[in-house]
Amino acid sequence: MDTRTGLALIVAFVVVGLGASACSDSDPSTDVTTDTATDTSEVEVSDCGGCPQGKTCCASRWEGDSDRCVDTALNPEHCGACGETCESGACRASACIASPTCSGTEPCTDDLVCSDGAGQPGRCCPVGTAFTANISSFFGCCPTGDECGCQEGACPISSPERKFDIRLLDDAELAVLGQALLDTRLSTWRYEHDPMALRLGFLIDADAPPYSVAPGGETVDLYGYISLAVAALKSQRLQLTRLKGEVDDLRLRLEKLENRDTRPSK
Repeated sequence: MDTRTGLALIVAFVVVGLGASACSDSDPSTDVTTDTATDTSEVEVSDCGGCPQGKTCCASRWEGDSDRCVDTALNPEHCGACGETCESGACRASACIASPTCSGTEPCTDDLVCSDGAGQPGRCCPVGTAFTANISSFFGCCPTGDECGCQEGACPISSPERKFDIRLLDDAELAVLGQALLDTRLSTWRYEHDPMALRLGFLIDADAPPYSVAPGGETVDLYGYISLAVAALKSQRLQLTRLKGEVDDLRLRLEKLENRDTRPSK
């Protein structure tokens, strides 16, 4: 494995941490207002195929996402009812509440629990939720066990029936995409709100490889970024397979030369 193949492998692991680093730096802790959608089609309760007890089926407000069962008592994207969004990022007992920052020296009050947010400053969250800063720029307290986070955009639907213009990439296209990833410049930086943590990644406004920035231009598209790493690995595998064939052929020729009878003929 050469240096570039190793780099592609490293990118596949490092990229997981970039989602939280690329999220918005806004601080909604003191805003407890509710954003109610005015388009009733966006919040209409749909058919999830049945929800567990205590959860409600809410239609997604994100294009391409399916309906989902949510706990409207704790989910800040559907607080109290489908589509009722807490700008504070915290919902308890079906009502929006503040979610101030917290630390070991600044504990939470009002029966809230300090929850660490993967490198972000801790937040005071209701019991049964955890602080999340995910790839869809959600910033708040999500119900524990919701692997998609609160915001439906964090779980893109990948079934073929929701896609069109599908086309497999050929070897030449894989090579171009893989090279684009390998040519990506990496930087380190610190956020103003978290100066102690040193971050690593590419700069969206300067060095972003193709397909690596989500719509809106403010967050990293982890699915696209990791797919670039896969393209680089596939391209490297093709090159290594070809080189192995050439080496095997040279080795066979060398063996034939070494076994040739070099004695002079009589």
